[in-house]
Amino acid sequence: MNFKLRTDRLFLRLVQDCDAEPAFDILHSHPDITRFMTFNPPKKVDDTLQFFRESRLHCPEKGVVWALFLEEKFIGLVSLESITRMLGVWKMDRAELGYWLDPSFHGQGIMTEAASEVMRFGFEHLNLHKIICGHVSENIASQKVIEKLGFRFLSERKEHFFRFGQWWNHKNYEIIKDEFESS
Repeated sequence: MNFKLRTDRLFLRLVQDCDAEPAFDILHSHPDITRFMTFNPPKKVDDTLQFFRESRLHCPEKGVVWALFLEEKFIGLVSLESITRMLGVWKMDRAELGYWLDPSFHGQGIMTEAASEVMRFGFEHLNLHKIICGHVSENIASQKVIEKLGFRFLSERKEHFFRFGQWWNHKNYEIIKDEFESS
């Protein structure tokens, strides 16, 4: 399966070892990127490299992580994670969309463009039925991306997790293949 994706402005491919250093540099220089994520900024390049290697081991059965490039410059990641085909006897065929972008490129529609292409790939080539997504309620920038992508709001989980000395709410969204194709 070819995981290389192109849009008008962007190129995406599976993460490679050579992406670990630029990813580390961005996350280390902008630790706020991980503020609302489930991980802290990596402490060394090897942490990022190990994550990339593990993600490739489970690709595409459990997830796919793409490196995102603008004019050959690495600027972030987009992923389809937690791919679930079956849950007991239930057929699921779903994944969770994840992403982060170098703050120097915020506000240009880049993540919406990249994530839309990843979603198209998920529905067309990974045969997903549903993609879910979420964000910390205070992360309005991520909410805007999710809404532009056509996700349907489901719920807000109150005090969903504890971090930085406080409880945070989390908003949940989903989109099914038919909704994506008709948008």
